[in-house]
Amino acid sequence: MNRIKEMRKNARLSQLELAQLCGVHQTAVSQWEQGRTNPDMETLMVLTQIFHTSIGALMGLDTPDDPVMIPVKGLVQAGEMTFIEEEDICEFVAISPDLAMRGEYCGLRVKGDSMYPLFHDEDIVVVRVQNEAENNDVVVAIEGRERATLKRLKYQKNGLMLIAENPEYDSIFYTKEQVARLPVTIFGKAVEIRREVR
Repeated sequence: MNRIKEMRKNARLSQLELAQLCGVHQTAVSQWEQGRTNPDMETLMVLTQIFHTSIGALMGLDTPDDPVMIPVKGLVQAGEMTFIEEEDICEFVAISPDLAMRGEYCGLRVKGDSMYPLFHDEDIVVVRVQNEAENNDVVVAIEGRERATLKRLKYQKNGLMLIAENPEYDSIFYTKEQVARLPVTIFGKAVEIRREVR
């Protein structure tokens, strides 16, 4: 038997509120809780984010200490500012339940080598979605609405600098006026790396 009802009550959500968060009708939530139907995979991923748990724990198959799966949502350049390339979600990475409790997360596949040796081309960076960051945090910064890069953030008196780890790449500087006008915003902070052994 799934644990959706138990987790919904622990989160102090009504069936209607949970249905709205999942983009489904309240009847669907009622059906899940009665064990008549199960959520589809996309909805299960939404539920794991809402309840900060794993699919297995949600479906009553494993313990709350099992990893939480997060989607890899696309590609981010470690190089010049470029467009974020979004893909259909077909890949997931695991994070600890403890980490999952601290915010909303997604994975992004790194393209390029401006952040080498910290990040390699094809690494998956686990990003905590947040619009603020501190000096020296590695962030996904967005210029305008679509152009993004993975860089180290450095605030300066007259603006901000996005710094490459690789000395072969130039840093990107924005004045305070450019930050406001373009705008330049923070999508999230890099917190973990997933790298394949080659």
